[in-house]
Amino acid sequence: MKHFKNKRYWILMPPFFIVTASILLFLPGKYSDYAMVTIIVYFITLTIWDYSARRKVQK
Repeated sequence: MKHFKNKRYWILMPPFFIVTASILLFLPGKYSDYAMVTIIVYFITLTIWDYSARRKVQK
């Protein structure tokens, strides 16, 4: 439940959700698997942002 308190999580979630939903709705069925790419990019972005913030606090 820690991630629900993370502001970065909530800042990144709406744009990535909209992009993923748009991909699922507007692309043909055989290309809808590309929605997983946006989810992977979301978690990579969140992880990098959290890592850089923690590193900044440590310095």
